[in-house]
Formats: sequence, C-alpha cells, structure tokens
Amino acid sequence: MAIDTHNHPLAAILYRMMPLPYHAPPEANAGALHSNMAERTDEIWKTSSLAAVYLEGVRGAIPLAGEQLEVMLRLIGACGRPVRRFLDLGCGDGVLASAILGNYPEAQGVLVDFSAPMLEAATRRFADQSGSVRFVNADYALASWTESVAEGGLYDAAVSGYSIHHQPDARKRAIYREIFGLLAAGGVFVHVEHVAPASAWGAAINDELFVDHLHRRHPEKSREEVAQTYYRRPDKAANILAPVELQCQWLREIGFADVDCFLKIFELAVFGGRRPLAD
Repeated sequence: MAIDTHNHPLAAILYRMMPLPYHAPPEANAGALHSNMAERTDEIWKTSSLAAVYLEGVRGAIPLAGEQLEVMLRLIGACGRPVRRFLDLGCGDGVLASAILGNYPEAQGVLVDFSAPMLEAATRRFADQSGSVRFVNADYALASWTESVAEGGLYDAAVSGYSIHHQPDARKRAIYREIFGLLAAGGVFVHVEHVAPASAWGAAINDELFVDHLHRRHPEKSREEVAQTYYRRPDKAANILAPVELQCQWLREIGFADVDCFLKIFELAVFGGRRPLAD
C-alpha cells in the first residue's frame, strides 16, 4: 500500500522527504581516481544525471519509507540520551538528517557524501538551517574519511541510508568498525539499507513491489516505461548486497549491543545497534 503523506503519523517528516527541484551542477570530474579505485562502480553516483533520476523519480517511491523513518527515530529516542551531535553517512540530499532535526532541533549534524550533486541538493534542503549542519565531501571507501568528521568529538547517533551497500563486504565491515569508534558510549547506529534477498523468488517479489510503488508515483507513464527509467537503472551494477543477518553478525562481532533487524520488507531493511555504555 502506498504511503499516505497526509494521514501518516510522520506526515511532516514525509513532506520534508519530498525532493526539491533538482538543479544539475557541472558533472564531477572522475579522472582523478587513485589507481587502486579503478574497478569501482559506485563512481556513477557522482554524476548529476543519476542524482536527478534518483532524487526526483525514485526516492519518494521507496516502499515503507515513512515506517523506516519512524523506526529510525524510535531507536534514536529509545537510547535515553540527548542527541547533541549526529552523523549521516552517505547522506544524499539529507532526508535522514532532516527527520532527525525535526525531532531534535538543537542537534548538530555532520552530513557526509562523496557525490557533489547530492551534497548540493542537501545544501539546498538545509538552506534555512545552515547552522545545524556541516557538509563533508569525503569518500568512505577510504579509511581516511573518519579524519574529516572527528572534529567536535564523538557522536550520539550515526545513521546511513541506502549507501554502504555499494562497498565490498570487507569494506562494509571496516566502515561499521569505524562508525563504532566514532560513537559515544550508549550511542546508536541505525542503518536503512538495501540488503541481499534470500532467494531469486524473494528478489522477484521485491522487484514487483518496487515497480508498483514507482508506477503509482508516475501514473503518466506505462508500467514498463517506469521500470525501465527508474528501476532498471545503470547504477544497479554498483550494488554489492549482503544479507541482513550477516551484517548484524558483523555488528555484534565489532562490539555493538542490542543488534537486531528492526524492520524488513523483502530487500529493504532497518538494522543496527548501540555502543555499550562500558566497552
């Protein structure tokens, strides 16, 4: 069932989720890649064309988007600690950060992405809240990204939405370890993510669900046109999906407590855990 943005309990947040008009900046220069990054496929997210397709045509049609935000906020709120400072890794245009600031208007957010078009969209989203956010253009495929966000101390919460799945599994685990090191004791990590299906059958059902939601968002197009334009996108080649159960196991091995998958519908999951009060 499509999300009712008027009657949903997070209607105000869902309204802020809707993409702003996209103004494409000049294409990012991908020629300066390090030689050891030559085989990466996620560089496509630096292009303004893909950013526009995703922000204007796809993001608002993600199944259970409102419920994902609600679960994220409940997890952050259940930690029982003030949220003075939070990290949004792979922030895109700042949807998750916007939801957090809606509940914690005094918080300070650090928003990280390596895509200039996405950061430009996030800058527009927070034009009236510039004092509440800091934008960092950093590539978390490299361990050095943590140096760019360490200033100001540890974080009460860290979130990420539909981004880390572009990294190889070994790098995913390393990123989770790096996030753990950036959290204050009792701080929470909430991951809204695209995860691997358990079977081809489940994957096919997921595809049908997503295309149905996209078609409702774009009723002026045929279902096949919608699928071709917004679902069978070239960036699919950048996906490196891992099972949610395996990723939860990684979090436990790193030291996260209370690890669980808190919401899942086919390939879309919300999972995470907390840094213990005493390691």
